[in-house]
Amino acid sequence: MSRWIPHASPHSHRSPASRAELAQAEPHAHALGGERASETRFGLFYLGYYGYVGVISPYVSLFFAGRGFSPVQIGVLMACFQVSRIVGPYFWGWLSDVMHTRVRLLRLAAVTALLAFLMVPGVTSYGGMMAMMIGLNLITSAMSPLGDALTISTLRRYGAFDHRYGRIRMFGSAGFIAAVLLGGALFERFGMEAFPWLASTMLALFLVVVFGMRDAPDEGPRVKPPPALPLLRRPDVVWFFGSAFLMMFAHAALYVFYSLYLEQLGYSKFAIGVMWTIGVVAEIVFFFYQGRMFGSVPLRTILTGTFVLAALRFGLTGYLAELSWLMALVQVLHAATFGAHHSASLKRLQRWFAGPLQGRGQALYTGLSYGLGGTCGGLAMGWTWKALGPAHTFGLAALAAAGGALCAFMTFRTEAASDAAAR
Repeated sequence: MSRWIPHASPHSHRSPASRAELAQAEPHAHALGGERASETRFGLFYLGYYGYVGVISPYVSLFFAGRGFSPVQIGVLMACFQVSRIVGPYFWGWLSDVMHTRVRLLRLAAVTALLAFLMVPGVTSYGGMMAMMIGLNLITSAMSPLGDALTISTLRRYGAFDHRYGRIRMFGSAGFIAAVLLGGALFERFGMEAFPWLASTMLALFLVVVFGMRDAPDEGPRVKPPPALPLLRRPDVVWFFGSAFLMMFAHAALYVFYSLYLEQLGYSKFAIGVMWTIGVVAEIVFFFYQGRMFGSVPLRTILTGTFVLAALRFGLTGYLAELSWLMALVQVLHAATFGAHHSASLKRLQRWFAGPLQGRGQALYTGLSYGLGGTCGGLAMGWTWKALGPAHTFGLAALAAAGGALCAFMTFRTEAASDAAAR
């Protein structure tokens, strides 16, 4: 006759010490699982967002041209993108800090952007298209700073920014490349009338991702958000934002005139595409190994070094662009001038703008660098392109990057005095 034996708990024969170890291990395992789940969600966020950017950035001007708009009209429409990035991000950042939510605002932005883009095929007048672009870009200007703020605040909770952010962010680079290649193939076959439908598809996929995201837990008790603008009186903060402005000012030469410059020098469209691809692939490789660099090299060295390499990159591009093998090597520096600079800047930003200031800090960074810096850089580079020639356009970019190196050095040099004055 068999005797029933109660099922023994796997913990029942553990010693008190073993039980204590298990009690400590379980929250750690839970946190690790939460970190990995967050990493996947944020990776998909960047994949979706930069997939949308990969459709917009290379092809929207071709779509405008297909609608019959003149080059001057297209230039004004493109300026709407930059102007929107100056004023839009801070509004959304302020709203997220006041409402204590980023995900709900991201969902609102994704829904309204998708609905707006679905109306683009019916917009035929120039005035209507300008109004649409201003409104659409004011909406989408929320996506990058709010997504970065949400990612950073979550990674800070796990102490994982240095080792995880690069691995997450490289999904965005992969999404950008995939969207550019997909868009090129589709537009080659179906024409630019397919542009708004592909962009809407990307926004729909992004919307699905955003509805699967959750806000990061509050880092402390909810209080009225402190003002962010007084921080701009700190010398180290001023020097930092000055460096960010100058880096994007310099990159305007790359984003606006690089392809045109190479084409004038006799590069084929395929060769120009290869050059861009080299830069993005180098960026992906950096993001993959970012944790090792940030764990062994001081932030001061990384941030300042990116400007030195940017000055070298743009100087060589301006005056030795005839050497295709050198241009291929120079494009590898995109890993530093964009990838390393972006990650180092976000880490530096956390020193002043964290917790209830995170959203506005990211917004200030986006607006002053990509928005204001990109706009001023585009205008200045356009003038030098006509007045001084293409080579000196990139020479101006090199000078701006050198000035940025000084600003980056000074943000660390003035740190102690700024801290003392703030007390």
